[in-house]
Amino acid sequence: MEHPERERDSGLEPTVGEHMRLAQFLQALDKANEAELREISRKMAEQVMVVFPSALRYLAREAASNLAGQAWSKESSSRLLEALEAPHQ
Repeated sequence: MEHPERERDSGLEPTVGEHMRLAQFLQALDKANEAELREISRKMAEQVMVVFPSALRYLAREAASNLAGQAWSKESSSRLLEALEAPHQ
């Protein structure tokens, strides 16, 4: 599938937009105070250590299910969105 920000899609290559968002985020970090940096660190740790791995496991199970001939269900989409939006403690 073609992506408008890439000449060729390797699937893992970051887009120009992703690089720009990273640059904006890094600029905001440079201006943040210590309390803001701690809060950002906590939220990023939660994303990296809790949310992303669980979402990847879920998507891997769904992909395996799809390969076995079972289509992605509306319920699966809803459960994934709920899991990604739920606050984690």
